Amino acid sequence: MLGLFHDYYTKLYGLPTAPDQTAPDTTQRFLRTHLRSKLTPHMRSSIEGPITAEELHEAIKRTPVGKTPGPDGFTLRYYKTCEKLLSRAWLASFNGLTEPASHLAPQSLSATITLIPKPDKDHALCANYRPISLLNQDVKLFAKVLALRLANHMRHLIHPDQTGFIPGREGRDNTTLAINLIHAAQRPGAGPTLLLSTDAEKAFDRVHWPFLFQTLHHMGFGPNALRWITALYDSPTARINLNGTLSPPFNIKNGTRQGCPLSPLLFALSLEPLLQAIRANPSIHGVCVGCHTHKVAAY
Repeated sequence: MLGLFHDYYTKLYGLPTAPDQTAPDTTQRFLRTHLRSKLTPHMRSSIEGPITAEELHEAIKRTPVGKTPGPDGFTLRYYKTCEKLLSRAWLASFNGLTEPASHLAPQSLSATITLIPKPDKDHALCANYRPISLLNQDVKLFAKVLALRLANHMRHLIHPDQTGFIPGREGRDNTTLAINLIHAAQRPGAGPTLLLSTDAEKAFDRVHWPFLFQTLHHMGFGPNALRWITALYDSPTARINLNGTLSPPFNIKNGTRQGCPLSPLLFALSLEPLLQAIRANPSIHGVCVGCHTHKVAAY
């Protein structure tokens, strides 16, 4: 059974790339055509500056204790207790990642995946288990600092019709919108209307890294921010934990990392170019409610 899960996740996190996805020119042309979200110079500089002790303290304060640790066994309580002793070394390590050829240690990017059976599903299928990825706490704190910086600018970069993981927005906003669109389609005189609901299978796990990083670059992220985020995706690995037995490690080559505080924000950013292409497509007419035309809503 452990071997089956190992093979399943090795394939899921090592998806083959279509030839057109590997062509930088194709991606750049798509982003130049459709992506309009840009950081202002002030926003860019606020993300680019050196990480401070105050930011690290805020990340520690905002992270709940009592969570299962990652492969290295160090809990958040340990880091809370030793914050003053470790802070200077942490800052030197994290800020040093902006230097060329700097990277996190391979063991820092390892993860342990525990599997939880999904209710009312066929548990003979590997896809019907919910993976809980346990990352090392120091890396999660590093990602938390970046997430707190980025969260301040998500509402500027992400259109209001994308609500998931955006500070100040809630998924129920789009639920209310969907209900209003159904009512609008039922009004006397309303023409034929199609409301299409889709759900991307393993959406977080299928994010193509080159597309993600080209999107960030096109949005105006600076070299420091790009190096920090790239460091979190520099050859990470994972092992399956099944009843206390660990599988051999496997490489992760796609997807935003589950359990990482930065992951939901990166996913929202990677989705925005597609949503902007849909909004700009003249063949998609949308549904008019009041003075607004709605073409897409994303959770």
